[in-house]
Amino acid sequence: MKLFLLAGLIAGASALTALPSYAQTDTGVTAPAQNVSALVTILNNATAETSPEQLEADLTAAILAICSDCTPDQIDAMMNDVIAAIGADSPLISNFLAAMTAAGIDSDAVTLAAITAGVDATVASEATAAGPDGAPAPDAPVIVTLPTTAVPQGAGGTGGDAGISEVIN
Repeated sequence: MKLFLLAGLIAGASALTALPSYAQTDTGVTAPAQNVSALVTILNNATAETSPEQLEADLTAAILAICSDCTPDQIDAMMNDVIAAIGADSPLISNFLAAMTAAGIDSDAVTLAAITAGVDATVASEATAAGPDGAPAPDAPVIVTLPTTAVPQGAGGTGGDAGISEVIN
């Protein structure tokens, strides 16, 4: 009887205990290998004479060939494949991240995918902070100035104008 009671207590305790879950990096989603290899080729062929504008334009075109409306899984797969090919410490990572935002991918999603793939958080956030070139600026907050009317003496009623009751006796 004691054995059944002990087994019941253990089973009940384990049913109420939350075990930790760990992030899965392999989602099973891969970007087309030929398109990722095009990205890697562009990054590997970049020289000191390659202008940042041309590099970003080439990368943007290659990213759009992979996916025009990327899902988070596609972003992660593309990021992991490129970082595996050129390294998280490559100086070209910031160009790649800027090209991803220029391709219309949400900058927060790019930053998160880059940090998850091993890119330094400062590099990732600085590369995606400006957003895509030519994007409309966010709407400025509307500041409304309401008209104020002059309050005549004695109409305040707060006791602060000319006395507590403002009645002359």
